[in-house]
Amino acid sequence: MSNPHFRKPPRIWHGAPEAPLTANLHLDVDDAALAKVRIRQQDAVWTISFPVEAPSADYMLLGLMPDGEAEVTVQILNEKDQETWPEPLHHMPRDVPVSPLEIPPLQTHASDPARMAGNFTFMTVRRRAPGRIPDMTPAQRRFTTQWGMIIAVDHRGRMRWMRKLGKRVAGIEQLENGNLFVHDTESCSREIDMAGETVRAWYAGQRPQGAFDGGIAVDVRSLHHQPHQMPNGNFLALSGHSRHVKDWPASVHEPNRVRADREIVGDMVVEFAASGEVMWSWDSFDHLDPYRIGYDALDAYWHVRGFPGAADWTHGNGVTYDQRDDSVLVSLRLQDCILKIDRKSGEIVWILGDHSDWSPELQSRLLTPVGDNFRWPWHMHNPRITSEGTIVLFDNGIYGARPGQQRVPFHRSFSRGVEYRVDELAMTVEQVWASALTDDDVMERTWAMGDAHRLEKSDTALVVHSISMPHGRDDIGLDEEDRTQRYVAEFPSYARILEYARSDIRDILFDLTVRDEDELVQWEVFSAVRVDDLYPDHTGIKLEDGDGLEGGV
Repeated sequence: MSNPHFRKPPRIWHGAPEAPLTANLHLDVDDAALAKVRIRQQDAVWTISFPVEAPSADYMLLGLMPDGEAEVTVQILNEKDQETWPEPLHHMPRDVPVSPLEIPPLQTHASDPARMAGNFTFMTVRRRAPGRIPDMTPAQRRFTTQWGMIIAVDHRGRMRWMRKLGKRVAGIEQLENGNLFVHDTESCSREIDMAGETVRAWYAGQRPQGAFDGGIAVDVRSLHHQPHQMPNGNFLALSGHSRHVKDWPASVHEPNRVRADREIVGDMVVEFAASGEVMWSWDSFDHLDPYRIGYDALDAYWHVRGFPGAADWTHGNGVTYDQRDDSVLVSLRLQDCILKIDRKSGEIVWILGDHSDWSPELQSRLLTPVGDNFRWPWHMHNPRITSEGTIVLFDNGIYGARPGQQRVPFHRSFSRGVEYRVDELAMTVEQVWASALTDDDVMERTWAMGDAHRLEKSDTALVVHSISMPHGRDDIGLDEEDRTQRYVAEFPSYARILEYARSDIRDILFDLTVRDEDELVQWEVFSAVRVDDLYPDHTGIKLEDGDGLEGGV
């Protein structure tokens, strides 16, 4: 074997404009088995190793930050020797947004990398013009809906990857192949690789926006919130559709007295294949009482999502698959419950939620709470299943009541990440962990959305407060129709991401906010996922900035 050597000088060029924190390195070498790239930018230093499989090849450089020139040292090796290119290369990221309206304002308040799970957090970031939806001008609607961004931050809260999107973004997860699976609010789901390229896309074939160029149509009216990949490679998603209902409750304050005929939107759970074919579905209209409504039923949520004038009946906001018994969990925000559905029969196995107003045939499906510190979830979001079979979700905790009952004022609400254990034989549910047990523990009060993960290797929990509201105010209103007080959407809001030691919720390992200090833009983080590595094949970056972490970028 000869010594490795460079045939031509290595060179770097920019990645796609939509993913400006990526770059590409071209190597033209002989007799090299491995390439090592060491990058220094600002106060961070990291090393990436690539197997050399061809004399002339391109390699993707990940982990760059938005600001500052990166110094790149390139070395090639084989079993016999090594050679380092004599001069470092330099790379300055470009196409990075500079407007404060275009780049999320990140502030890290705490980090303990040695105890945190993984090395990077992918987040879907949204922005919003303050105000009620019906009051927004066309320009404010465009500002709110025609922008989105996926970012990854490291264990210090530094941005290390971004993908710009021209749509308001929703759920995210990492697929088995390492690519990202991301949903937007125009009924489209995309697989995006780390170069920022859309690999595949699916869209609701009946959506009002029409076809998605290059996408695969799924024969449903909408796709929304956060779809997930199943072990069989198919995708599980939520789809809203509507029906006209006679004599429907037309008031959340007096639901039994005020009635009117109304178009209402309910949810279907659909499993679709990569081809777009719907393989299985479950329709809430076939299993639930359409006259059981929840607070927010009359809000304008669906008016701007393809169902003008329709009321919001179930508002599904999370679905997941449990392969242990071929079942599906679905969160219905306006029903204030999690349902477990047997996928084979379509029957509801149990209902985790407040016991009020359920139809007689579903009374036997209600779980009975046991244990200490138990609280029902209210207007919760996005359930997930742990390896132990427990259920982790984000509990917004707002209202604390059903329509016709006295609501808990917003400043007394109780947002948290929470974990439940269900005993199906006894039909009981126990609360086994929560990020807040008393009002004094509540870090943020979160109006909508939110995400929670149990990170099992580190015995920590990641909790995302998507829309955190100002502290210390008792005048935040939750009734969009009430013009006598300011509605919650009219207040400045921000996102907060926290990682807790599960053994002690006062032990905060990571605390990051996305917040406009001038309170002109409402910033939101719809969901997040913690990963070890930015590279799909886990090539791995060794971080050298004093944290002692192996692998990572």
